[in-house]
Amino acid sequence: MRAASSRDDSASGGRARWAVAVVLLTLAALPTSAQPFASGDADPLGVRPEAFLIAADSTASDTLYTSADRIGVRALRPASRLSGATRPTPEADSAWTALLRDAETEPLAPAADTTENVRKRSIDLNVFGYYRLFLYGRNITEPYPNLAPFERAYGVGDGYREPMLALTIAGRPNGRSAFGTELFIFNPYDGSEDFSTNTISLNLGINFYGNFRTEAGNFGVRAGGIHWYNLSPFTIGVNQTLDRYSIFDRTPWEGVTGKQKYEGYFLTGQANPGDERFDFQAFQGLILNGAQLPGDFAFDAFWGKTQPNGGLPGAVTDPNANVPGQGDVPDYQGFAGESRVLPSFITGGRLQRSFGANSVALNSIYSYRTLDSLTTDRRQYQVHTTSFNANAGPVNVSGELGASLFESPTYDSKWGEALMVRARTPEALTRLPLDVQVYQIGRNFFNENSEISTTNNPQLRTDPRCEVVAGSGAAGGGITQVNQLEHNRRGVNVNTEWGAGPAQFKVGWGIAHELAPTTTTLTYVHRINGLAVSRIYNPFPADAVCATRFGPLARKYSVFRGAIERAQTTDVEPVTGLAQNRKYYHAVDFQGKARARVLDRSLYFFYLGSFGSANRTARAVPTDDDTYIFAQYHEFDLYYELTPGFLLAGYLGLENIRGGQFTELDPTSGNPRDQRGRGIGLGFDWTLARNAGLYLRHRWMDFEDRSFAEDTYEGQETTLELKIFF
Repeated sequence: MRAASSRDDSASGGRARWAVAVVLLTLAALPTSAQPFASGDADPLGVRPEAFLIAADSTASDTLYTSADRIGVRALRPASRLSGATRPTPEADSAWTALLRDAETEPLAPAADTTENVRKRSIDLNVFGYYRLFLYGRNITEPYPNLAPFERAYGVGDGYREPMLALTIAGRPNGRSAFGTELFIFNPYDGSEDFSTNTISLNLGINFYGNFRTEAGNFGVRAGGIHWYNLSPFTIGVNQTLDRYSIFDRTPWEGVTGKQKYEGYFLTGQANPGDERFDFQAFQGLILNGAQLPGDFAFDAFWGKTQPNGGLPGAVTDPNANVPGQGDVPDYQGFAGESRVLPSFITGGRLQRSFGANSVALNSIYSYRTLDSLTTDRRQYQVHTTSFNANAGPVNVSGELGASLFESPTYDSKWGEALMVRARTPEALTRLPLDVQVYQIGRNFFNENSEISTTNNPQLRTDPRCEVVAGSGAAGGGITQVNQLEHNRRGVNVNTEWGAGPAQFKVGWGIAHELAPTTTTLTYVHRINGLAVSRIYNPFPADAVCATRFGPLARKYSVFRGAIERAQTTDVEPVTGLAQNRKYYHAVDFQGKARARVLDRSLYFFYLGSFGSANRTARAVPTDDDTYIFAQYHEFDLYYELTPGFLLAGYLGLENIRGGQFTELDPTSGNPRDQRGRGIGLGFDWTLARNAGLYLRHRWMDFEDRSFAEDTYEGQETTLELKIFF
């Protein structure tokens, strides 16, 4: 992507015309039928949708689901987490994963051609995938300082590493084993004759799968590549956000789904199974599992890497960098490309015993990361927990209890505890379904791979050089949504839902307090225009160690598909500068979803309101009095089916963040922050054929801090996505 300046306007115009020509030629090559892909149609790959079912994790009680909508096939599940249904679990790394893991598994909805013989047969080598042309343009009319000359930029791609052409090669030689790989191909269409800007590489690596049924039990193996994997919430897991986000901006892994995307979001809270990758950790290595063992035992065992175990912190990439005073001797200290084997890994497993529909498990992980290629410096931690899932009549109760130990060259912590118990009651018992969670997580509990954010204790830092580490989404105490867990807190979360005619409503409430005053930093999210801002300020620049910091006050950070901001508290110890008061955290989430028919066409309306605050005293709901930070967000999505296969999309987002008297004050106005953000979006979804779609999004965005006058920006962003599955 390049900025547009006066001296290359003509070149920009040429590239723009070239991009338009590519779109028109591609459209001309599409099938003449522009009807949306009906669920009964044949699969565009020539493989029945049932062949793409993914097996549930052999040691979990989770159900199956299809990820086939990654290739244009949809399957909606009218399920609800709150009403007690088990959450969908299989890995959603790509459509072909379903094919690979289908060996000897029971399908979700058996069809006539999914007999035992069909599922055991071999499948010839398959080549399929998708082409995704993503055109991006922006015009920031009132930019932050130092953005010039990149206020205006037009190009192909938005800076994130997403393939223009994803080419999947998969095969299943028999009913017990499978293999596959996914190629990543990208061309920036920048008119350059320098082919180094073109990219062809592996996307998710080369994966191997095996499933074996024996008299002693059922066994599975997964190796290589990237697998989306969970063990338990406190060991390897992520917070299950589900539908508490706007779906106006498309994700790169979405399929060609037409209005089924919005129907699915209304019914299940899930726009497409590709979003499941947000509910799992990326893992590379070897996974072994077994189920239906004697005594109703099951197990998982793994060895490999998650994201925090990759590479070396502070690595350099120039092999010719010299040691001072050593002539031409390369400095390999911390060099990421150094070829020797370095012990950075994560290992662990789970042993589970089932008692009918109930279960109890022992979970354990050990993470070791080398900090230097020439010394023995390392950072390591271990986590050991016990988890359970039980049903007492209509009530489901689950939970986890455990502890962790953190060690580094600069700090060895004490054992830190973590406890969580969650109860779900059905509507028949409590009039409204209830989901109640209570928890206590000690300040010394640390785990980069769990659903718990562990950034509240400054002594447990992944990299002492960074206020916010690259890839992290928080620092200090976070202003969280309901059910987002942080260490050094004791709290409770409650959720409920109900229906009223064509509308559905969900409400969540949470309160927590710190166990000890440990941090003078608070973090909150800029939700409304965060994705657009992260496309301006690359969250993952080459060789990044710390997160990208931007803005005139240097307190905003670009993260994956979003932006966050740090606030410094001022009620500290006068001499040491350490925190002296515990903080109370409050959260309320409210969601409304409605579906109607207007002029015999489908209309969908979604609203999400989130409120959060950090206060010096406990409050019933988030408030902006006696506060450190108060944040509120309002998002409105509107989608209307104008004609079959063509939907109009609209978005309005508002955010307001206010600081209290114990946060930074502007030296001129003397007031704490008072930030207002707004985003207005329009666009369309056009299903060109059963395997192709065209998607336009245009956003007007503005932001201002009424106390800090220099903290303001305004601009527009346009994206046009053409996606074709084959």
